[in-house]
Amino acid sequence: MYVDAMEIKYQNFWAAVKKLQTEAQLIGRLDTSNKTKYKKKYEAGEVTAREIAGVNHQRGLHYELTILKEDELFCYLIIKGGHIKVNFLDTNLRIYLAYYFSPSKKYTDKVFLDEIWYNNYTSESSETESYRMHFVFDEDGNVNYRKYDEVNHKTQDFESKEQSDVTGLYESYPDFEKYEDLIKLERNFPLEIMKI
Repeated sequence: MYVDAMEIKYQNFWAAVKKLQTEAQLIGRLDTSNKTKYKKKYEAGEVTAREIAGVNHQRGLHYELTILKEDELFCYLIIKGGHIKVNFLDTNLRIYLAYYFSPSKKYTDKVFLDEIWYNNYTSESSETESYRMHFVFDEDGNVNYRKYDEVNHKTQDFESKEQSDVTGLYESYPDFEKYEDLIKLERNFPLEIMKI
């Protein structure tokens, strides 16, 4: 399936070994998570991975997908019960950025980006992190973050003293296969408070 020159695969990315699992592997795992029985129907050709994802989306059940952009792995999503995790991959297939959306407490049709993880690596080819940043936002405008300095083995914390404008952290809960707003990298983050 293509969405604005992006290809959607109903396979999950296995980060530990840096490869896509097969549709059958994912469907088996989703059956366990959702207490469903689609794997045999999938293997018999009675249902596609896309159709299973569509039903799971409609029912608010767990499903996963990977998005390729210009034939390169771009990100993968884990969607379950209104919660959405987006893991962005760099050219070496390392997770460098992760968004965590939760159902909004203020709007019934929206999700709120309440956590962001950013990983910085020691070199282009290394799996070793030089530092990680963990940002936490809430719908009242409170912002805090922690920097994990892996090189110097230090942490640095920040908590906002004033409320920030978090309107740019809301997204409409997506329709099936309409993930563009969830995977956009350019956002209006309330990070003017950063002094790192």
